[in-house]
This record gives sequence, C-alpha cells and structure tokens, in this order.
Amino acid sequence: MSDFGIIGIGRIGTSMARNMSSKGIIVSLYDKSHNFLKNLKSDYPELEASLVFDDICKFISSISKPRKVLVLVPSGSALDEVISILIKYLDPKDILIDGGNTNPNVCLKNHQTIKSKNLFYLGMGVSGGVKGVLEGPSLMIGGDTNAFDEVKNIFSQITSNTINDSKSFEFFGDSNQGHFVKMIHNGIEYVEMQLISSIYYLMINSKKYMYDDVAKIFKKWNDIDLNSYLLEISLLKLSEKTDDSYLLDRIDDMADDNGTGRWMLKHAIDLGCSVSMLNSAIDSRFISNDKNTRSKANKLIKEDKKEYDIDFESLANAYRFCRLINYFQAFLLMDSANKSYRWNIRISNALNVWSNGSIIKSNLINTLLNDYLVDNILDDTNIFNNLNELKPGLINILNTSLTNDISLPCFNEALNYFNQISSSSLSTKLIQAQRNYFGSHEIKIN
Repeated sequence: MSDFGIIGIGRIGTSMARNMSSKGIIVSLYDKSHNFLKNLKSDYPELEASLVFDDICKFISSISKPRKVLVLVPSGSALDEVISILIKYLDPKDILIDGGNTNPNVCLKNHQTIKSKNLFYLGMGVSGGVKGVLEGPSLMIGGDTNAFDEVKNIFSQITSNTINDSKSFEFFGDSNQGHFVKMIHNGIEYVEMQLISSIYYLMINSKKYMYDDVAKIFKKWNDIDLNSYLLEISLLKLSEKTDDSYLLDRIDDMADDNGTGRWMLKHAIDLGCSVSMLNSAIDSRFISNDKNTRSKANKLIKEDKKEYDIDFESLANAYRFCRLINYFQAFLLMDSANKSYRWNIRISNALNVWSNGSIIKSNLINTLLNDYLVDNILDDTNIFNNLNELKPGLINILNTSLTNDISLPCFNEALNYFNQISSSSLSTKLIQAQRNYFGSHEIKIN
C-alpha cells in the first residue's frame, strides 16, 4: 500500500512524485494519458518504489486509508471529471486535495460538493514550477482542518525552509483561502514579470544596449537588494541562444495568461480595491495578442526612434518603487478580503510561505517581513517614506520613456496610484458633481 496518491502526471505531477519518493514516501500515480506513465521509472530511478496505474479504481485501492489523493489537472472540465469520479470511489473521511490553479470561487463550490459526500477537501495552491516543486515547493492551503492535520507531516518533508525557519507551507483557513492566497501570489507574479520586461524593453530600444548588456544589469541587481528568482531566470533567458541566434530574437511577443490574474481583477472589482498594476500587466498581454490591430496601427503611425541615455540609478529606484506599490496593492486587497469574507489570512504568513520555494521568492519579500508592518501596512510610515525617496527616480525614467515613445506598462500606474492615495483631494469631486447633475445622485457636502 502507498502513502499518497497523485492524479495528473505531467511536469508538475512528476516533480511532486519525485520529491515525495526521494523522501521515502511511497506514492501511487495515475494519469488518464498512458503516455505519461510509460517510462517514468526508467527516466527517474527515485520512482522505482512508486505504484503506477492506468486504472483509477486500482489506483484508489492501492492507497492506505485515510486516502490522500492530490489532483494536479487543469481547472475546468478536466478537474470536474476527476472530482466526479473520485467522489464515487473514495470512502468517507478520505482526503481530496485540489493542487491545480483553481478559481477560489470554484474551490468553494468544490469544497461544498465534496463535503456533502462525507469526504475531506483541501484546496492547495502550488508554486515553484517544475524545478521548485522537485526541490521544495511553496504550498498555500485551505479547507478541512482535520484533513490538514493528516497531511501536514508529509508536506513538512517535501517543502523548503523559509525565512522564519519554518517550512514553506501554510494553512490559511477552513474554506477557499489557500487558492485565494495563490491567486494573489500569481497576480504579484504577473506584475513582477512585466516590470522586468518593461526594463528590458526600455534598454533595448535605446539602441545603446544589447541583450548581454541587459543581462549584466540584471546580474548586478541580482547581487544586491533587487535579487529575485524572476530576475535571475530573466538574465539567463536574455543570454540564451538557439541555432547561433539569441532566443529573444525568435520568440513571438504574444504573451498568454492562465486566468489567475483575471480572477484577481474580478475579486478586486467586487471588493472595490485598486490593483492598477495588475490591470496594466494583463492589458499588456491582451494587447500583445491583438496582432491584427497592432499591425494596422503600426503602419499608420510614423515611428521615429532615436538613441537615448538611461540613468541606471533612477531605473533601479523606479523598479524598487514599482515593486513596493505592487505588494502594497496586494496587501490592501487581502485585508479587504479578510474583512468582507470574515477571514483571518495573515499577510506575514503568506510572505513567509512565498520566501522560499515560490516563483516570486526574492530579497524584497524578506525585507517586507523584517522591516515593514505588513499586517497593518497603512500604519507603517516607513513604506511611505521609502516611496517618497524613490519617487524622483521613477519620474526621471517616465520622462525618458515619454520623450522617446517607449511604453512602460506598470510604471505609469505605480506613480498615478501613489499620487492618488497620498492626496487629500482628488478629481473625483467633479465626477460626483456630474453624476448629481445628470442622474440626481446624492452628493455629500462637507
């Protein structure tokens, strides 16, 4: 009998199985596509003791009770199909763990469905990518507390050590909080990726820097406070070549998304929170995919690109400013969710889990935990002082981009957001007056 079952043996599922097996945890493996299972044991010797099945009933029977079944399939029809099968064959008190990228609202419905069948449920966000999951992922968990108690020993063996000397998994609440925290993580990731890409774009379009020059700047930054996993992989991809040419010269610029950023935008709209940084990052991806419009507009608009200089001290400070605003917006959204949904997600716990094993692990996360009041960020004068000090650098870089017709998604939004939240009076006074005129909407008179 095995200790744990995994359904979905793609790249992440394989890494999870290898991680568990290397810790002496015997796993049962099942995938609907038999192709994923053919050479598993020959390709990965650590899986020699694992039990591999192409029959889901035999797979379920091979797991010791209470069964712990981790589902790593795409959200949507594939996940619905797996859940419908499992609730028929699992026994009462068995544990179903949804480890895919699942919309928190869908997670809530799945929890209710599974609970009605006298089964336990955990919604678990997994971060780390193929390599991170193999070496020790970041796990964000919500659902039944009894189920968590059953699996936490296994999770403690397969995760990484965090900045607080704990392990990189956390139970955030008895509902869909785990997938909510993972959604926030992904939204932060979208913005971080766009900021790095905007910097690369600014440098390349100056006509003074090549890919290796950008990589050198990123390498320099990665040795100081700007260090992050995403910056590290970016400098590696900038230098990568294929068939004697740079990979970036051959990559199509259409950037996809997996939906998690859209979910976060929807939650922010429902809660009345600004996540303008994320909105800009997603807009950039949408625009990148509208090749037809871009092609037509490009032919109609005369481009006159010139060489320009870049102040790298200002650029580094602009980057620092934007990253702080990104996390600031995420913190306020989490705080609003806590109040509206009556949750108790501690932002410091989320940062701790993200500090190692996750795609967004960075020196900034460590700094936020050590130097800022992240659970009460609006009471922290330190972050506002830091933003004020960094602001001139951002303004300098925005002047460079505007003067030279270079789009810098997320950078403009960071400054606009900061200027608005730090202002005692906004342009919205006139909006209220307009609404009062044409719709007789009530206005408040101070």
